[in-house]
Amino acid sequence: MGKTVLLKCSCCGRESKVEWGREFYVDSLGREHYYQLGDVSEEAKKRGISGFWVDKVCKNCGEVIRESRYLEDIADEHEVAWMNFPKVDIVEKCTKCGSRDIMTLYEIIIGEDKKVPCNSCRDGRMKVEAIYE
Repeated sequence: MGKTVLLKCSCCGRESKVEWGREFYVDSLGREHYYQLGDVSEEAKKRGISGFWVDKVCKNCGEVIRESRYLEDIADEHEVAWMNFPKVDIVEKCTKCGSRDIMTLYEIIIGEDKKVPCNSCRDGRMKVEAIYE
């Protein structure tokens, strides 16, 4: 159900991955890990889906900011987790530069990507290279 967009710098070729709705589980040490649908580990099966990652991109510096949206109740099935996807935005400003000019994946896909500077070389702009489901 999630989407991934691959951004590539027009100048230096650096790539950034932006994800929306990617499932994760939390291990016994409190660390978040991909919940690989179709290839679920025994630990992931035991722990269930804890939430979803939502990445955003800063228009000012190009930083990709990962937001962890936790489910109220851990789910064993993808469909149940998806129906309870937390809709409230948590990250409202860039963790690197403090800008409040943050873009969602939707804005990137509809063409706002041309406004994202490369956070590596700062000379180029990030362009959508590919979109994956």
